[in-house]
Order: sequence, then C-alpha cells, then structure tokens
Amino acid sequence: MVAMQTDDTLLLASPEFAAAEEREIQKAKLRSKPRSQLSAATPLEFNGCTLLAEKDDLIIQQKGQARARAYIASICQPEATFDYSVAAQVQQPEAPDYKTLNKRIQWQTDNLQRGLRYVPLAFSTAKLMVFTDGSFANKDLSSQLGFVIVLANEEQSPADFTIRGNVLHWSSTKSKRVTRSVLASEIYGMVQGFDMAIVIATTLQAIVKQLDLPRLLIVCTDSYSLYECLVKLGTTKEKRLMIDIMALRQSYEQREMAEIRWINGDDNPADAMTKQHPTVLWNG
Repeated sequence: MVAMQTDDTLLLASPEFAAAEEREIQKAKLRSKPRSQLSAATPLEFNGCTLLAEKDDLIIQQKGQARARAYIASICQPEATFDYSVAAQVQQPEAPDYKTLNKRIQWQTDNLQRGLRYVPLAFSTAKLMVFTDGSFANKDLSSQLGFVIVLANEEQSPADFTIRGNVLHWSSTKSKRVTRSVLASEIYGMVQGFDMAIVIATTLQAIVKQLDLPRLLIVCTDSYSLYECLVKLGTTKEKRLMIDIMALRQSYEQREMAEIRWINGDDNPADAMTKQHPTVLWNG
C-alpha cells in the first residue's frame, strides 16, 4: 500500500516486496531518495508530519517549529480545526476574533508535541464509525457542520458502549446551504460525514476484500429529532429536507450503514468541530 504526496512516498510493504521494488528501481536506473524505514529509533517525515513508532503504536506529530498552524490542525490536531475554520470565514475581524484566534495559536505553541496516536486494532471486528454534528445560527447566522470518522473496536453494555480506535478523518466547515432550524444543520452535517465515510469504507473494503470481512459502518448523532426521522420514520415540516432524509433512509435500508445511533452530546467527538467550547473528549 502506497501513499503519495508531491515527491514523498510512504510505503507499507513486506520485506520481500520492498526488496523486489528496490531491485526494480536499480534495474530501471531510476534516481530516487534513499529509503528510510520506520523504527523506534528512526522516525519518518511525511506530508509535513513526523511519524514515530512507540512499541505497537504509531504517533503522528507536527514537524519543525509549527509555523503553518492551520495546516497542522488539518493533519494531526483535530481540536484546533474549528477555530481556524471560523477565522477563515470572518470578513471584517474585530477584537474578539483576534482574541479567539490568538488563544488557539498560543495553545498550539504550548502543545508542540501534541498529535495523534494510532493503536493496533482487531481488524476482524473493527467498525467504521462516523460522529456528526451541526451548530445552528452562529454569529453570522450561518451553520457549522462537522464530523469525525473513527476506525475502532467496540465494547458494548446494555446502557452504553466504549470504543478504542484511530481517528481517520475529520472536518469543520461552514454550511453552504441556508439552514432554518437545528434539525437542518444536523441533517447537513450527517450527509457530509456519511458521504466521506462511504468513500473511506469503500477504500477499506477494496484493501481487505480477500479477507471477506463484513463492512460495518455506524453513524452516530446527538440529535434525537434526526434519529427519530431516520430510524422511527418521523417527518419534518421543512419539506426541502425530505430529499436528504429520504437519501439517508435509503442508505440505511440498503445496509450501506449498518446502524444509526443516538448518543449523548457530551460523548460526541464531533462536538469539537462545531463549537468553540466543546466537550472534554479531546483533552486527553
């Protein structure tokens, strides 16, 4: 499996494949950079990140002195994404806007080593989970849409569930569509998150198709009204929302998503993508 970014290449391969590739490169007389192999003593740099191996875990941290902080928020600091997204939307900044942005910049300066840790998973039971959220009527009366996609192993109990997994993707963007209710914001956020989750799920399925593993895509929302619309076939007075609702219902009926769950707002990691003062889930 190969990841490419401009002139950088990250390769996940067996020793036999890596050796065969090197022989073919030499045979073709292609000029390339010397290859480095990730180990506990040898970190790798790729796509502006530093990759570190710590026992069985993979850690992704920012590279260098972190001058491009908005870029860092997009690759290894999800908790900073919302502030930069909102700052980019401001047309005529005022003192509170500068204060909020400077606070986030200072936080990143104080947390240069903060990044993402990727842990080993039992892939045969792993589930792809997308957490979605939407905030209605921000300062400029727009709505912010956000989602977090996680590949995780799950432990269930009668009242709740616990997951241990890896963050694959996240997003915090301003809604380009006019929203007239909280439900509309939540629906647009779910549509956006589900679209990306389908892409990732399809890619994962292509990688592991020879293992014949089931594709389990679970969508989580903290909006009970949206949950009722999709699972209990509720309705809404906003008829223009029915197109999105029917599309999500169809995906649910066709098992493109295995399950839709209603979760507590304090347990929703996507809360950090839509609010300035989110839950404490990202404070670990």
